[in-house]
Amino acid sequence: MAATRSPAQSSKRRAWLAVVLGVAGVLTMPAAVVVADRSQQVTLLDAAYAVPLALLLGALATGMGHRAKRNLEWLGLDGRGSGVARVGRVLGVLGLSLALMAGLSVVFYEAVLYYQRHYR
Repeated sequence: MAATRSPAQSSKRRAWLAVVLGVAGVLTMPAAVVVADRSQQVTLLDAAYAVPLALLLGALATGMGHRAKRNLEWLGLDGRGSGVARVGRVLGVLGLSLALMAGLSVVFYEAVLYYQRHYR
């Protein structure tokens, strides 16, 4: 007979997974910059290829943290585990913010290069 998990246990696991994904999303962009700094083949602009990964991880962490918090509140567990879900959501939003800042930085840099090439 297969073991069944309770909804509370499932939501707590989802909350912890949101934290792990959030940490990964937050660390993606700094890790890409460190790789670009220490590598001879990877430039800083090549580190921009990590932006979609950071966006994906941040969005997943935010969504999973939100759903876990909502499920834990619905189950009425006196707030047990919802703090972890909140941390996962905050880390997810932070990862999304870092990825958006990095993406906008690359866009503005390319816009300046385009302007220099075509209007000088």
